[in-house]
Amino acid sequence: MKHVISRSFVFTGALALLALNFSNHPAAWAGPGHDHGEEHDNAQAQAAPAAAVGNSPRRLPTGEVFLPKPAQRQLKVRTTPAVLQAHAKVIELNGKVVVDPQTGGLVQTTTGGRFEAPPKGIPHIGQKVTKGELLGYVLASHGTLERSAQQAELAQLKSQLTLAESRLQRVQQLQDTLPRKELDSASAEVQGLKGQVAALANGIGAKETLRAPASGVVASSQAISGKVFEAGALAFEVLDPSVVRIDATWASGGVPPAFSGATVGLGDQTIALRFLGAAGSVRDQSLTLSFENRHLDQTRFFTGQLLKVYAELAEQTEGIAIPRSAVVKNAANQTMVWVKTEPETFEPRVVVTEPLDGQRVLVKSGLKAYDRVVTQGATLINQVR
Repeated sequence: MKHVISRSFVFTGALALLALNFSNHPAAWAGPGHDHGEEHDNAQAQAAPAAAVGNSPRRLPTGEVFLPKPAQRQLKVRTTPAVLQAHAKVIELNGKVVVDPQTGGLVQTTTGGRFEAPPKGIPHIGQKVTKGELLGYVLASHGTLERSAQQAELAQLKSQLTLAESRLQRVQQLQDTLPRKELDSASAEVQGLKGQVAALANGIGAKETLRAPASGVVASSQAISGKVFEAGALAFEVLDPSVVRIDATWASGGVPPAFSGATVGLGDQTIALRFLGAAGSVRDQSLTLSFENRHLDQTRFFTGQLLKVYAELAEQTEGIAIPRSAVVKNAANQTMVWVKTEPETFEPRVVVTEPLDGQRVLVKSGLKAYDRVVTQGATLINQVR
């Protein structure tokens, strides 16, 4: 009986030890080619997004942007080394294109009336005209009562003229027996009445001639056949396309400085201007400053066009000139640029800028010489999240 109990105890302990060994043994996995494929597919699905994220543009925790080379080529990102140079100090002014009084002019009707086209037709916008060229006619318009009164007066003058001519003929026949002054008086009366009849007749059917005041192109036209203009209304505007005149406002108070020059931006071009002078009277609490360029080639300005004039002072200031397209705003609405620090890494830099011309700004702080500043594609980099 003792032997049976001891054997049973030994067998039970062996089973417990075997179970403990199995519980402590690491899990066993099937070798390659012996699994069902589910675990393998899950591993590939997790690895693919990780690889895609590693090669895609993204914003790093430091605020920098990782942009791979293929993405840079696709976004056409371009960089330029920053160069510290001395530039003329610039003041930004609000300007407006006006008619140059020397080379342009306005065509206005002085009497008002119905417009009539010339034999060659009404000049169209952009058409070249020469000084004195016929642009059209304005037929004077009168009210019914006014026209009737003028015609009645004209008929009365013609009647008086007929009587005066008859009297002159009688005086001429008796000139040998009458004093010389009688003949002169009758002759003067006839001449005076003829002049009055001619003037009144021309007034009734008056036709005002409109001619080009200068050589150039037709910048604007309000003329249409049959259109009725009021007295002083503008019919045509003639400008010289090679000349631009810009009036800017000086609202800072005091006497404006003597500017060494100025520039204005138009599209992707920067046009140089010459400072003419300042007005001697205040208008709308500001002074008018005049600038011009008389040697334009293909650039066209339009009368009334509003733009920014960058007036240059003789004073010099140091800074880094970069294109306006390189300057963007961050989430805090701060002015910043992107700097390429690594082949595929771009760092944001908060900068302080001043106006320089229509295409560039001057960076006063935030950049160092030879930093690779993004000059093209900065807006696209700024959108990477």
